[in-house]
Amino acid sequence: MSENAAGAWYRRDITGMRSLAIIPVVAFHAGATVIPGGFIGVDVFYVISGFLITTILLREAEKTGRIALGLFWAKRIRRLVPALVVTVVFTLVVGALVGSVLGWDSLALQGAASVFYVANILFWRESTNYFDTGSGLSPFLHMWSLGVEEQFYVVWPLILIAGIWIAARRFTLRSVLAVAFSIVFVGSLALSVFLTPVSPNAAFYLLPTRAWEFAGAGLLALLPVTAVIRSRVVATVVGLTGVAVLVAGFVFLSEADAYPGYLALVPFVGTMLLIVAGGGARSALAPALESRPAVWIGNVSYSWYLWHWPLIVFAKELFPGSAPAMAVAAVLSLGVAALSYSFIEQPLRFRPFLAASVRRTYFVGLAATVATVVVAFGVFAAGSAMLRTEPMRTYAKAAETLPARDCSGGTVETFGSVDACILGDPSGEKTIAVIGDSHAGHWRGAAEALAEQAGYRLVFRWLSSCPSMDVPVTDLQGVKDPQCEPYRAQTTKILDAVRPDAVIISNANAYDGRIRGANGEHLALSDQQERWRDALGKQIEWARGLGAQVGVVRDNPRMLFNPTACLSTLHGSQSECESDWDSAHELIRTFDEATQEAIADESVASVFSTDDAICTGDVCRAVDTSGVPIYQDQSHLSEMWTMTQVSRLAQFVAATERGEAFPTD
Repeated sequence: MSENAAGAWYRRDITGMRSLAIIPVVAFHAGATVIPGGFIGVDVFYVISGFLITTILLREAEKTGRIALGLFWAKRIRRLVPALVVTVVFTLVVGALVGSVLGWDSLALQGAASVFYVANILFWRESTNYFDTGSGLSPFLHMWSLGVEEQFYVVWPLILIAGIWIAARRFTLRSVLAVAFSIVFVGSLALSVFLTPVSPNAAFYLLPTRAWEFAGAGLLALLPVTAVIRSRVVATVVGLTGVAVLVAGFVFLSEADAYPGYLALVPFVGTMLLIVAGGGARSALAPALESRPAVWIGNVSYSWYLWHWPLIVFAKELFPGSAPAMAVAAVLSLGVAALSYSFIEQPLRFRPFLAASVRRTYFVGLAATVATVVVAFGVFAAGSAMLRTEPMRTYAKAAETLPARDCSGGTVETFGSVDACILGDPSGEKTIAVIGDSHAGHWRGAAEALAEQAGYRLVFRWLSSCPSMDVPVTDLQGVKDPQCEPYRAQTTKILDAVRPDAVIISNANAYDGRIRGANGEHLALSDQQERWRDALGKQIEWARGLGAQVGVVRDNPRMLFNPTACLSTLHGSQSECESDWDSAHELIRTFDEATQEAIADESVASVFSTDDAICTGDVCRAVDTSGVPIYQDQSHLSEMWTMTQVSRLAQFVAATERGEAFPTD
């Protein structure tokens, strides 16, 4: 992703080194399981950029006593903007054609953020999980790293210019820069290590927690690398060590690790060793890194990075769950990248009309950016217009977020020091408690309606990604929610005080890989399943100890895609947005089995399942027989549909409260 410093100073091995960065990234995004740490290829790019850009600017400063800031940025514009705007326009148009109309506003915003190089900030603000490979993937997600890098290109020359100003009055330029770079390196690395466990998205997406990688490489650029290693044997050992470190990172790191933090030192150290090895005596690795294939891939790596992710996302949209489709898209993107490099990137980068004028470069770059934003606005406006018409208006209503966890429509009562929301009839003779995670939450509207109809006093407690049972869980990035355990403790206090007549337990069953041991350690899937079963069994026994009858809501089918998003595409149809039974239950199978085992072990007679309502034979539908969209997203049920289940849900609750079996057949 960095510019080749062609001319007086150029290292062919570093161009080839880019192939070690881009191939793992593309493979990781295409779903290759052999390199679960392929995402660290981005860090390899960062180190290369930090070393190259610092070297280029330092040579200019030492030769001329200044840095031509306008010229430097103009070169960046010619190098990066042409291919970027073409990719963004293509992605906006194709994304609108194959993606959900419900997401056109986000698509437009992300496209505009990409051309302004602030996509990383946007994804941080939106709390986007980079490692979430489920439905709703943004074809612009990869643009976060370009945002970080371009922000570095804005800030870094200014630091060198400040160094030149200070050095002109005292000290040498390299000593001033060494201090400045060291401060950035230590401060940024410390911030990354601190933020990664407590605010993983900020640590992942933002420049302040990534700047140390550039700064560390900048420190290397200050050293006489050519004089460090004079022996071919030493160069080879250092280079092979660097490769080994990178390979270890690609193979042993994964999305389950807290990243970046100190783990980002793995790609940093590996890349630094390779740069050092290639700067002195010619190592045994040089022929490979300087080979025509490696250098060619390195040259097209920027275009390949731009194109690979949108094509993979579109393949996932068109062929959900198809690994071959993703692999084909990844390979196809290399061909598209080669065309982009040959006919867009290189010609415009060196076109005399632009290269001869900094002002002209800025004007053309700005015009191209504005034109792209106009396209983005067009997508946004078209989406807004379509959402005012049917059936898109219905799909948009179905896709509305889960009911709020506030007490609107209810009465707040205090039990000890804990406030609880009482829904339904606050003076009802029978008290029903519903507890669980967001898969309890999507039943709130229906539960409140039946409580009002039947005169129940309803205590409704749910927290997203926090199962009601005492099992340690993490999010997809391996981070525990600090709210979860206190929320469970509050729920326990409330139910101890309320002494409900019935407790309904409803949890999602897709926590594979997220259940931890007592000390936070990773567990084998079979051990996770056992912990889930035992914890649910204990919760059932605890609820009965309160004098309550217990009912369990089994998790609903969870598609491999978002059915409502599928319906709301320009080509969507009910038949295309259905799923076969096996696929719809694949993601919940492990913990659904554990749930059923606990139900059997504890002899729970009242069990509510949506399978028969959603699935017929081997097919699970996206829309019910009345035309109501069933899903809010990939896994949550829409409130529009759960409200159609009030009558059946009322029968289940009544049977549970009376200690009877449900269903009766």
